[in-house]
Amino acid sequence: MKVYFIPGLGANCKCFKHIKLPDGFEKVYIEWFTPKGTETIEEYTHKMAEKIDTTEPFILVGYSFGGIIVQEMNKFMNPEKTILIASMKNDIQTPQLFKILKRIKFTHWFPMTFFTSKKFLSYAFLRSVYFKMRPPRIKDKEDLKIEEYMTQMNPQYLKWSINQIINWKSEKECKNIYQIHGTKDIIFPYKKISIKTKKDDMQDNLYTIDKASHILVLEYPHKINKAFEKILL
Repeated sequence: MKVYFIPGLGANCKCFKHIKLPDGFEKVYIEWFTPKGTETIEEYTHKMAEKIDTTEPFILVGYSFGGIIVQEMNKFMNPEKTILIASMKNDIQTPQLFKILKRIKFTHWFPMTFFTSKKFLSYAFLRSVYFKMRPPRIKDKEDLKIEEYMTQMNPQYLKWSINQIINWKSEKECKNIYQIHGTKDIIFPYKKISIKTKKDDMQDNLYTIDKASHILVLEYPHKINKAFEKILL
C-alpha cells in the first residue's frame, strides 16, 4: 500500500529519509510548490492531491503544516488512515501564538522583505522553527544542515503558507486519524496536543515521543518507525 508523505513548512521530503515502513508499504513523496496569487488552501490541496492514486487504498502522512494539508485532503478523499507528525488536528490543539498572529493579521502588515528568499530574516525564522538548537540526540551533523531540508524559500509560498496555518480551522475530525508528537515540541506544545475532551475517544491514537522536539523525525527516527509499525499494522 502506498503511503504519501507531505513535509513541513518550507521543507522538502528529505526530512523523511530515516523513516522506514513495514513490509508491504511504499513511501511516496509529495513536495511543495508555489501557490498562484490568491489561491485558496482548498484549490492548492486539490492540486497536490493529483499525485495520489485513488484507484487503490492509500494512507496520508503530514508533518507540521503538511498535517493540515492531509486533513484538507480528507474533505474529498478517503484514505485508509491519516497520520499527523508534529501537527494539530483541531481548534483545541491550536497554539496560542497562532491565535495571536491571526488576531493581529500578521501576514497582512508584516514587511514582505521578511519572506524574501535567502534573506537573513526568513532564513532565521525557518531555522528557529526547525533547528532552534542542536538536540543532543542527533549525532550526525549532516542531519542538521538547514540548506538540505529548507529548499522552499520562495517569499510568495512562505507568506501564503503562514497565512494558511494561522487561519486554519478544523471543520470535522478525520476518520482513522493518528498523531505522533514529541513532548518538547515548541511549535505545537504537547500540553495542548494531549488534552482529552469529553467527545474525544481517539486519544489512544496519540503516539508520544518522549523528549522529542519539532524535528522528531531526525531526532528519534527509530521511535517514529516503531510508531508507524504500530499504526500501519
